[in-house]
Amino acid sequence: MENSIKVDASRSLDEIDPRIYGHFIENMARCIYGGLLRNERPGHASGPWSLREGLIEAVRKSKPPVIRWPGGLYADGYYWREGIGPVQDRPLRRNRYWSRCGPITRVLDPNSFGSDEYMALVEALGSEPYVNVNLGTGSAMEAARWVEYMNGTQDTVEGRRRAENGREKPWGVRTWGIGNEMYGLWALGHSRPDEYGQRFLEFRGAMEEVDGELDFVAVGADRYLSRGWNREVLSVAGEKIDLLSVHIYLPGLERMAGVCYSRVRRGSSGVYRAIVASPLEFERRLLETEEDINAVMGPDSGIGVALDEWNLWWSPTQLLVPRWTLRDALFVCGVFHAMHRMSRFVKMGNIAQLVNVLGVLSASGDRFYRSAIYYPFLMYCRLAGPERVAATCRCPDFSAPRLGGIPPIEDVPVLDCSATLASDGKVLTLFVINRHMTDDIETGLSIKGFGAGSGVEVHCLNGPGPGAFNWYGKDEEVSITSSMPDTGDVLPKYTFPAHSVTALVLKV
Repeated sequence: MENSIKVDASRSLDEIDPRIYGHFIENMARCIYGGLLRNERPGHASGPWSLREGLIEAVRKSKPPVIRWPGGLYADGYYWREGIGPVQDRPLRRNRYWSRCGPITRVLDPNSFGSDEYMALVEALGSEPYVNVNLGTGSAMEAARWVEYMNGTQDTVEGRRRAENGREKPWGVRTWGIGNEMYGLWALGHSRPDEYGQRFLEFRGAMEEVDGELDFVAVGADRYLSRGWNREVLSVAGEKIDLLSVHIYLPGLERMAGVCYSRVRRGSSGVYRAIVASPLEFERRLLETEEDINAVMGPDSGIGVALDEWNLWWSPTQLLVPRWTLRDALFVCGVFHAMHRMSRFVKMGNIAQLVNVLGVLSASGDRFYRSAIYYPFLMYCRLAGPERVAATCRCPDFSAPRLGGIPPIEDVPVLDCSATLASDGKVLTLFVINRHMTDDIETGLSIKGFGAGSGVEVHCLNGPGPGAFNWYGKDEEVSITSSMPDTGDVLPKYTFPAHSVTALVLKV
């Protein structure tokens, strides 16, 4: 069989929401305090804390479209009033959620990073905010007042308070999540789905009275975690839901035995195949969520899906030292491609998390580094267009074995492609993942409906081998290399390197 990729740029399929490349920060372990923020007085929990400017610049270069905060499970124990006003007057608290989970996640909460600090960060990064309110231990009135603090004018009580704290202009937060993982016994405010639906309506009603131009994210559930949750919530509150959230972590802590942890850490051909194939399991579970929405609300409801927590997770130690490899970077790109294919209903994605805790970046002391999974964001956020066009691939396939919560997967294509077009139609980008562990793949390329110029930009995410990883002082072991060959050197045939992701950028 001859390998081939065919792109038809004249066939527009869907709009890709750029928020699928989003991030997530939560006061959990060393994500914010000790990660995003550096302690200027080590050993003193109250700080002062300051942003790591070098790390922030690395985030800025990846052009994050949206950042979710304050959680996560932490959000349902967070009282926003404790995080505003003069920093020196804010209370030092025990982390209401994560302090009960042992030394890895136990952190004090100095409240130095509150509403205004978060909004200043997303504004500086050019990102959109996505704020989760406290449903678990808070009230609808408290949530409504938070909306007023963020969005109200100075003739409102909370808007005037914000101005007194140094921000006269409203922040203008449009996307609000109501609660987090309420289906789980582990969540603060755990409830039945019908109870959650009623509380969602109560919170939305109070918040809408303050600002009628908001989008609301309701708690949804992967069927593995709660099979009937989505349909019951939708039957109660579906008319008022804009996005339904889903959280997926694979292989999954709850299914992994200790021997499996070491297998993933050491790596093997079977583990490699399972990890790089697992985006197909993400895709299957997201399609189940679409089925739930369509079954209750119909196919034209307009309710989208927010994959607002996702990542690989197989060991508690990843909360401190994730050490992602090139293999894991291929996984991230595979999830991007899955969300491209489902762009008709997947409208947001937020990888968990930005720093240290399963982190895209890692920081300790005065140092930080860009992990292997940083580079997929650098590539796709900068190169992907907003319009998905038709792309088909003919190539060999392989089988992936079971690994924890990743089931056995048959007929996994060695090559995975996705093509996007710029909004003005002048830039076509073809992304190709070569999942093969050892072999380069020569592939015929056919592009229809696009008049490419004489040169092609070639960007390749790769490393010395599937197990290559970045670390302090060497954070380009896995990275992106770029070149600009003649179009004739790429079309009609190109060889995609083993264990790589390639972006071919063609311009009119």
